Amino acid sequence: AEPPPAAEGAARRGVDVEGRRAELDARLKQLDKQNYFEILGVQRDASPEKIQAAYFEAAKTWHPDRQPAELAIVKPSIARLFGRINEAYQALSDPAKRAEHAKSIAAGGGTVEESEKVSRMVEAAMEFQKADHLLKKGDLVAAEALVIRAVQADPQQPEFLTVLAWIQYLRRPPPAGWEEGQPTNHWDDLIRVFDAVLLREPRYERGLYFRGQVLKRSGRGDRAIGDFKLAAEINPRNTDALREVRLYQMRAGQTPPPSPSKPSLGEKRPSSSIQVGKPEEGGLFNRLFKK
Repeated sequence: AEPPPAAEGAARRGVDVEGRRAELDARLKQLDKQNYFEILGVQRDASPEKIQAAYFEAAKTWHPDRQPAELAIVKPSIARLFGRINEAYQALSDPAKRAEHAKSIAAGGGTVEESEKVSRMVEAAMEFQKADHLLKKGDLVAAEALVIRAVQADPQQPEFLTVLAWIQYLRRPPPAGWEEGQPTNHWDDLIRVFDAVLLREPRYERGLYFRGQVLKRSGRGDRAIGDFKLAAEINPRNTDALREVRLYQMRAGQTPPPSPSKPSLGEKRPSSSIQVGKPEEGGLFNRLFKK
């Protein structure tokens, strides 16, 4: 006699292959939007015993090693689902982690999607802080690699986009045959990055100062001075921006603005929010990460 079809063989072993596949698809569609309680199918006030029972019941159905051969093709998806089930159980079995998860839910988060987003943002911030250290040492190549990773993990952060464009400006050699002060569109793609950031954050001091520097070097000093003036207005202690304004006004025959007043005895003057040298000096600045 011929062997029974695969679905029939699975049915004889008590497995509804098509039903399980349909359930798998439905669970995967909701998985990233569920919190740990929902993943295990328990109430938020469930006892530890109920949580353990729910986990064991889910493991009977979704443990990858308990699947029939007919479901081998979807085993990676089953492994992903069971990984989340196991993650939920581990978190809810730990009183401290359970309490923290409950707080996240109360604050409007707690889903797998939200947790992954937060994790990416934290990772991006750590990469960015490492880049800060490398930039202070003048290691632009390594700093750029870290900031690129930060942007990939959290592409909406204006700090990351701004600093990446600045590093790329510092690393890009001037065009062949170009002389300092001549107009050029050599850095226009980077100026557009600053433009996009400042469209969303018009008073972003660091972005204004960096764009002003690139505009100035590109031969667009009249536009650059607007950025320097606004940066100095936002932060009157930004000595770099104030210096640029004074130089511009001296060349134009205007009275330059006064220098920042000297601190009184015992007063500690805040440092400029941005410290950068000429591009060939490495573009060092003393603070990158600011929330």
